[in-house]
Amino acid sequence: MKEIEDKLPKIVSQDSKKMSFELKTFASLAIPIYFSQLASHATGVIAALMTGSYSTLDQAAVATGNMLFWPVFFGLGGSLFIVTAFVAQFYGAKKNHEIGPLLKQAFWLCVPLIILVTIYLSYAGQVLDFFGTPDDVQKITKSYLNGLMIGTPALFLFQPLKSFSEGITRPIPITIINLGMVASNALLNYGFIFGKFGLPELGGAGCGISFAISSWGALLALVIYIYSSKYYQSANLFSEYEKPNLAKISEIFKLGFPIGACIFVEFGLFSGSGLLLSNLGEETIASHAIAMQVTTVTFMLPLSVGLAAAVRSGNLLGAKEFVAARYSSFFAILTAVTLASFNFVGLILFGDTFASWFNADPSIIALSSSLLFVAAFMQLSDGISFTGQGALRGYKDTYAPMYIMIIAFWCFGLPIGYSLGLTDLFVPAQGAYGMWIGMCCGVILASILVLFRLDKTTKKAIQDKNFKIFN
Repeated sequence: MKEIEDKLPKIVSQDSKKMSFELKTFASLAIPIYFSQLASHATGVIAALMTGSYSTLDQAAVATGNMLFWPVFFGLGGSLFIVTAFVAQFYGAKKNHEIGPLLKQAFWLCVPLIILVTIYLSYAGQVLDFFGTPDDVQKITKSYLNGLMIGTPALFLFQPLKSFSEGITRPIPITIINLGMVASNALLNYGFIFGKFGLPELGGAGCGISFAISSWGALLALVIYIYSSKYYQSANLFSEYEKPNLAKISEIFKLGFPIGACIFVEFGLFSGSGLLLSNLGEETIASHAIAMQVTTVTFMLPLSVGLAAAVRSGNLLGAKEFVAARYSSFFAILTAVTLASFNFVGLILFGDTFASWFNADPSIIALSSSLLFVAAFMQLSDGISFTGQGALRGYKDTYAPMYIMIIAFWCFGLPIGYSLGLTDLFVPAQGAYGMWIGMCCGVILASILVLFRLDKTTKKAIQDKNFKIFN
């Protein structure tokens, strides 16, 4: 007993140092990634704020366009997120020369993805007709989507370069470039929506043009920076042309597709719910969109920690430090849940205030704040779910999370939300409020299942001496 007591201070000291090191490492990754993600999504928030000041109709139209575009973009573009794990493991294994060839094949993968999104957007009118979206909303939405279509190639090509920088633990340049994109987007939105700076007054449709210009500007800035910075030269990205390698492209897509599918399942649930609710009128669309914009901002915390977890676990696995990778994965979840608790409190206490920033209509504020109250209960579960998924990417475990998300959201959350929101099956139809309750149920189930999967995968990596990593 005395021997244990003598060793206890040393053990506590070692654990404290370990936690402190992990916290510093995560902070150096997660904080810049957080601001980068916040900046990349701020364009949608800014559009919602400005169009809300212009008219509820334009706000609803832009929101509808976002519901159509972003789930599909992330569903396909999310397959490129696996590039971060590849880069992180190459970097951890000191195989930087492998990074450039990988990125070139990722760029080739972008080509069919861009084509698919472009074809999809060309049929946006038929999709809007299917959901019964009002004609006056449709007209503005189609014009807005035309701008997003022009900016789509830049968004796809930006992602592999972003993964490159973050995978070698240099997320700050991405943050700076994204902040610049937000600033330019805000100015252009103001000009095109309200007809300022000598620009035509286009209302919500102007947000699409602003997005296209700022997206291409961000891509150009990142290419110039990576080309000129010494930190990226060992990857040999610009050294020589490489033709498409179908085997490598297939490998990237095979591992990346489930990541995109996971994002599509959750984004698709929220956006699909909004489209299902669109026939209830522009006030319901606007309220749902406001709640989505606010929760997208709060969601950036667990998402950023999850992205940092993918880099951290990838680096450790590349160095074959399997025990440390497991510790880091669960430490990331603890960090995300701690941060998400602030989101929970904020949405409970200030939901109506947040809603009022987007629209001054009392009925819209009331409905939006009720949705944000439900969203507060998603925060801790999102912290577990998306951080766990991020850590699993580092282990190249991507298919299990995809199945988990499909079951939790589409087979569980959506039926509950549809039943409560749009039918009288259990209670009188609750509209958007009932739909959000269903989505909350899906998020909670997903977090439980992801936690079990992460525990199994990390233990297997430690026990299996032949555990494969990217090489």
